[in-house]
Amino acid sequence: MAVPEPERGIAPSKVEAWVIWPASSRSALAKIDQAGLIEPFALLNRADGEIAQDYAPYRAAHSDTLYRYFDEFVVPKAPQ
Repeated sequence: MAVPEPERGIAPSKVEAWVIWPASSRSALAKIDQAGLIEPFALLNRADGEIAQDYAPYRAAHSDTLYRYFDEFVVPKAPQ
């Protein structure tokens, strides 16, 4: 399978995820990235042992970003 050219605004390092994930997951990932929340996503959903070591310092410095990620993507508000 050929790797497609990255779309405008998508860093080349994200192309692998774009190819491997199904369309619905790619759409969700794009929304997370557009919201500026790819770091908390990686730390909480795709962490390996090495990335997991970064969690405590990231949480100490960016707790507001983690809360925002949870509020917007993990436990979003119910539709009204």
